[in-house]
Amino acid sequence: MTENNSPYQSFPGQDPVHVYGSSQFDVPSEISGRTYRIFVFKPDTPPPASGYPVVVATDGNMTFPIMATMSATFALTGVAALVVGVGYPTDDPVSLFSLRYRDQTPPTPLSNIQQRPDLPPVNPDDYGGSESFYRFLVEELRPLIAGCYPVDANNQTLYGHSIAGMFTLGILFNHPGSFRNFVASSPSIWWNKCSVLNDIPDFAYKIEAGEAAPRVLVLVGDKEQDVPATLPPQMTSILMKKMPHVPSPIRNMIARIFVKKKMLEYRMVGNARDVGERLQEIKGTSGYVARFHAFADEDHLTALPASIGRTLSFVLMP
Repeated sequence: MTENNSPYQSFPGQDPVHVYGSSQFDVPSEISGRTYRIFVFKPDTPPPASGYPVVVATDGNMTFPIMATMSATFALTGVAALVVGVGYPTDDPVSLFSLRYRDQTPPTPLSNIQQRPDLPPVNPDDYGGSESFYRFLVEELRPLIAGCYPVDANNQTLYGHSIAGMFTLGILFNHPGSFRNFVASSPSIWWNKCSVLNDIPDFAYKIEAGEAAPRVLVLVGDKEQDVPATLPPQMTSILMKKMPHVPSPIRNMIARIFVKKKMLEYRMVGNARDVGERLQEIKGTSGYVARFHAFADEDHLTALPASIGRTLSFVLMP
C-alpha cells in the first residue's frame, strides 16, 4: 500500500506527460484584468516565407493538446500551423468553466443567464466580457506571439467550440477583418435569446460592401439535439435530492423529459445550420468563403475533436 492508502503504486520515475513541440506561459492582461495561460505548439517544419499560419484556440486547457497533436500530424504532409491555445492558470474543471463564461459571453441580462447545477451561483460580474477578451487576443497576445515566432500576420484563425463558438461568431460579425479564418464549432447560438444573430445584417452589409472577406466555417454534430443515452450524473443527483422518495425509473423519465425540452430550446443543430445557410447567402467579394458541415453520429462532446481536424484542413488545405 502507498502512503495515501491507495492499493495502486506509481511506476518508478513516473513523470507528467508533455505535449510534443509545445510550451506554456502565463500572460497578465491590462485590458481584461485577468491572467491567461498560453499554450504554443511550434511545428518542426521550417516556416513558409510568409510565416506560419496561426490558429488561436479558445478553451486552451482542453482544446490545445488535441489541436497541437493534430498540427504535428499535418506537419508530416509538409504543412502545419502554429497553434496558440488560450486558457487559464488552473487545472480545476469547475473553475475553467466559470472563467470562460466571463470572457466568451456578450453583455447579458441576469434574467437571461441560466444557473448551471454544476457551477457556482450566478454572478453578473462573471459574464459579458467578450469584447475585452477579443481585445486581449488582438492587441496584447497577437503582438507577443509575433515577437516570439515567425508567423503570417495575414493568416490568423480564431477557433471556438460551444460557448466559445458563439463568441467566435460574435467576433466575426463585429470584427470581420480581425482574423482571416473563423471556425465556430457547435456554437451556443441560443445564449441570451440568440442575441448574436442580431449582428448578421450589419455583417452582411460590410461583406457585400467589400470591407472584409473572411473565411468562415460553421460545424456541429448531427446528434446534438438528441437526448443522450446516459444522462449527466449531476442531473440525476440533483433530482435525487429534490425527489428522494420518487422511484429511480420515474426520476430518470422526468430527467429525460427535462433534457429533451432543453435540447429543443437550444436547437444546436438547427441554429448552426441556419447560420451557415445565411452566411452562404451573403454575396461577398473575392476571398469570402462560408461553409457549413454537420458531423454524422457526433454529439456536443464528440464533435469537438472532429471539429479540430476539420479546422486544420480548412486552414492548411483550403
